[in-house]
Amino acid sequence: MPERVTGKWRMDVLGFEFGGADLHVIPSLRTRSATLADRAEPGDREAWWKARSEPSWKPFRKPCRKPSGSLPGRLLFVNRSIFPRGHRVYKRGEYGQVARALRVLDALRGYKRGRWVTEVGTEIGVSERTVRRDLAELQDAGFDIEVTRRDGRVIATLIDERTATPIAITKRERFSLLAVRRVFDVLQGTPFLEDVRSVFAKLEQRMSDKERAELASFGERFVYMPDHGTKSYAGKEDIIDAIQTGILSSKVVRYRYADAKGRARGGHLAPLAIALYRHGLYAIAARLKEPDSPAAAANVGIFAIERFTEAEHLRAHTFAMPADFKLANVLHGAFGPHLPDEDGPHEILVEFAADKAAYVTSRTWHDSQRVEVMPDGSVRVSMRLPALGPVNSWVLEWGAAARALEPNKLVEAIGEEARRTAAHYPTSSSSGIGPTIVPGRAASTRGPG
Repeated sequence: MPERVTGKWRMDVLGFEFGGADLHVIPSLRTRSATLADRAEPGDREAWWKARSEPSWKPFRKPCRKPSGSLPGRLLFVNRSIFPRGHRVYKRGEYGQVARALRVLDALRGYKRGRWVTEVGTEIGVSERTVRRDLAELQDAGFDIEVTRRDGRVIATLIDERTATPIAITKRERFSLLAVRRVFDVLQGTPFLEDVRSVFAKLEQRMSDKERAELASFGERFVYMPDHGTKSYAGKEDIIDAIQTGILSSKVVRYRYADAKGRARGGHLAPLAIALYRHGLYAIAARLKEPDSPAAAANVGIFAIERFTEAEHLRAHTFAMPADFKLANVLHGAFGPHLPDEDGPHEILVEFAADKAAYVTSRTWHDSQRVEVMPDGSVRVSMRLPALGPVNSWVLEWGAAARALEPNKLVEAIGEEARRTAAHYPTSSSSGIGPTIVPGRAASTRGPG
């Protein structure tokens, strides 16, 4: 029951154990009624206090860590359980607030002019009120954060950032950075594009209005056009985040995955790297038998990110990077990330027509490639690759302008594919529409010529 001490109210707050969690409650205040009781006669006043001996309790979901300044007096915490008097019992999961406050702090870094509190809340996924409470906690912890009002809105500025040494960026460098940013547009809907945009937003904070307008105009002067289409990663944000966390923090990832035929499988992965190939993301990871299995003893696989249906990093399980793992052994130039087949490696030899010689020789297809110019102007490209699958599709893309010469297994596979493709198209004798259509992509459409 509340008692009056030196003109102020002191109240005990009881902590009850409820369902394994702490349910913190405070008694409802009846300050107006108490004032009326003070004005009553002594006998009536005693009767009033007796009637109020059973206070009305109002439960709250979260514990009150600090007494509100609006409450009269101080709230003294009393835990009537196994803990001693004055012991502060916190709700399970309270450390989530620390992580959230650190995210608020990180969201303020790099913005010398500050950020709207509502903008920070939207980015983190909490209310403005929660952000302002976290800002107060950070200020109490010693961080120099200025919270002011501008145009009727609350803006927060990390003062330490004002003393940071500015980085001078030339016009040419800004143009180059913008060019790099446009390449990431193919990753729309992924955390990667969000991070790139965040970096540019921080850079723009250090620009004048004139420089910012000039940077925006550069967007119409450099355009990146994906040549193999783009993949959709809508709804895959959490999956990408889990895999990215697994790579950065060496955390095991529990996953579900559907292969090219739609067959689902699951298990545990030790994610080693992410590759961007033909505007698609691929995870390179070791398949673990158990969460605690060593990654060094596991087989490495390549997984298309869009085929993951579930992914979650496990905080309690870490892995060590295999000492013999080399990313270069998985990435193979223009042929993308792939693993050796059962007969690999293979010595590849492909001949290209003379009218495509300049286009072929002006590019590096693989680090092991060797080019030989023939007397008739045609060129032969040889290279050493661990698998034939990517080479098969590469040769077919050139249509009649390319001819596989070695190995025999590649020649036979391409010939079979070409015959199956030709079966879909009529010949000039049966349709009267012109010459026979060459299987695969026509040579005249390959490259700028």
